[in-house]
Amino acid sequence: MLNVRASDNTPFIVGLSSHPDIDPAGLARLVGSAADFLRDLKAHLPDTDLRLMVEPCGDAALGIARAALALGVSVDALSGAGARADLTSDARLRCIEVAPAAAADVLIRRSSLLLALWDGTASREHDDTADRVFRFLGVRVDRNESVRTIEIAASPDLDVGVRLVYWVPAVRSGAAPCGHAQPGYLLAAGDNVLDVHGGIPPSLLGRLADLNEFNCEYARFRADGRLTPSESLLRDLPAQTAGGDAPLLAAIDQQYTKADALAGHMQWRSDRLFSLFGVMTFAMGFAYLLYDKVTESRLLLIVYMILLFAGVLAYYLFQGKRWFGKHLSYRALAETLRVRFYLALAGVDRRMQTQDLIALTGIDKFHGFSWISYVLHTIEPVAAEARPTGEIYLDRARLVEQAWVENQYRYYGRKVAQMEKESRRVSRLKTVMFLAILVDISVMFVFGDALSRVDARIGMPVKNVVEFCSGFLAVLLGVWELRHNKMATRELLWQYRSQLSQFERARVQLQRKPSRARREDLLVELGSNSLMEIYLWAIHRYHREHSPPTAP
Repeated sequence: MLNVRASDNTPFIVGLSSHPDIDPAGLARLVGSAADFLRDLKAHLPDTDLRLMVEPCGDAALGIARAALALGVSVDALSGAGARADLTSDARLRCIEVAPAAAADVLIRRSSLLLALWDGTASREHDDTADRVFRFLGVRVDRNESVRTIEIAASPDLDVGVRLVYWVPAVRSGAAPCGHAQPGYLLAAGDNVLDVHGGIPPSLLGRLADLNEFNCEYARFRADGRLTPSESLLRDLPAQTAGGDAPLLAAIDQQYTKADALAGHMQWRSDRLFSLFGVMTFAMGFAYLLYDKVTESRLLLIVYMILLFAGVLAYYLFQGKRWFGKHLSYRALAETLRVRFYLALAGVDRRMQTQDLIALTGIDKFHGFSWISYVLHTIEPVAAEARPTGEIYLDRARLVEQAWVENQYRYYGRKVAQMEKESRRVSRLKTVMFLAILVDISVMFVFGDALSRVDARIGMPVKNVVEFCSGFLAVLLGVWELRHNKMATRELLWQYRSQLSQFERARVQLQRKPSRARREDLLVELGSNSLMEIYLWAIHRYHREHSPPTAP
């Protein structure tokens, strides 16, 4: 089994891109602005490792790298052979060897936010700072003679689901100053158009807070012994599978076990809370029935009022915990990481456009979900994608089929069988209870007046006993139905059936021994379809408990 383990902290990665020919006269100002930006970010991430990813070439990049290290910010130096000796002596600097041609791609894929020292003009050069800003934001700039600049407009607000660039306007040697002097956040607003926002966007503050809480809760719960460890995905891999992608697999597994453990913990907490409210609802109904049909004791009214106010108080105390919402977001993250792990093992991880799938479903628009992308950035590979061949490919193909496809097929099969059995049992019990209520009502309708004159020998007429039994069964049935609706068991069964169908179809097709290209297509398609089901399920469950996101 692979045995690679790094820090459990999930970092927030800031990529740095700068013109190599910065005017020396403005260098100190640029370094100071970048340092202020990193200092501000660090203040919003007290429990999260802030990392700066940089190509250590050029005075501006080196100056900002030194400033970052002085602030306690870790630095990832791409193409580490170019790092200066005064940087490599710092323990917080990590050198990452990448091919020079791949440095820009790695910087864009692994960064959650881009810090750009840019003159604000478009360019036809490939991989310069302007090109990196546009690629990071997903902006298309027409490459023709008439387009030499882009439009930059002030914006009062920013969409919560987009990537951001922190722009520090820079002056290049021998060039005129750009039209904007103050740093700000850039947002893609269309072809050749960027919006600029002066202050830190509230949406970014929310995402930073969620990421920091993810790190903080994991550290706290694990230290307190309240976190049940999650089973590692690496447990199914024999030692001989260790290769050049071992660090990548270990990094994905590290984040998976963390997210999976927190998802289980939050589910346990939210389930207990749902059960508590169910018990309180039943107790209130039972107390009122006793008061109305058995004895008009003021003590029962007092109990009813205590339960009512306790329920309201508990609701306002616990709604801020967001246990259920966190369970949904952590579970969505864990399942995304599971898919990415096995696709990386199969050598097709980069074909899985997870960010596009997240944007397509719109799950990143919901409160508590948009920060998931930050975690996914940390597992983006820095080396060329591994393409195993020969026996290694066959071994890994069998591992992926057994540890992922077959395992998930059996898991969903068990879940569907269990839930269908439970559903049939519940349906029979509900039918019995409904018939009992119907019999009680019929008896009261036919013999109502007569029953009121018959003593039940417990200090009350038989009519009151029948009415109490009917009300008790109605309350029990109502609370039962309320809990099932709250837990969305019917929808969960539907989702499990859909997942079972996805894995069953892939399993059958893989058993036909398709070509390598077709096998890889099947795995990528399975990963996309499985994640689509999970994201849509999370959105549906979120809608059940919260209001949908407000349209911009």
